[in-house]
Amino acid sequence: MTPTHLEAKAAEHGLGDCLTRYRRRPGAVGTFFAFAPLAGALALGVREGDMTGALAIVLFLWPPLFLWWCISTRKRLDGGLYVFTGGFADVHGRKVQCVVTWPMIRSVKYRTRSLWAGLIPVASTARCVVELRNFQKIELDGSYRKLRQLAEDLHGHI
Repeated sequence: MTPTHLEAKAAEHGLGDCLTRYRRRPGAVGTFFAFAPLAGALALGVREGDMTGALAIVLFLWPPLFLWWCISTRKRLDGGLYVFTGGFADVHGRKVQCVVTWPMIRSVKYRTRSLWAGLIPVASTARCVVELRNFQKIELDGSYRKLRQLAEDLHGHI
């Protein structure tokens, strides 16, 4: 289902019907910082033997961080990249980041990089770069689910 604010923007740019939506993943770094104070408070309480400091961290420091994480994660997951018959739109929460029609796209490139420790793959990153005719670039990172499929879908429309 396409949000109403996006439908209005899509109609304004003549994008047509929505074909599919590519969702985003929750961010790993934000999740770490949201829950790190809990682990730190537990470690502090166990190490010091006094749970007063740990309780203060949990009651006063953690709730604002956790609330910020919940709000930013909700915005991230509510958005995504919507592919229409006439182009695509990148949405973050209720804000439409960009609207691109198919004739505006010059090329779509998908790249992966892997980090190896000897013969063992340790990490990999993926990036999809959409180059526009006015020489601007839109970079879509690995936070989108099925990024390879997204890149193939975008490449198939140009």
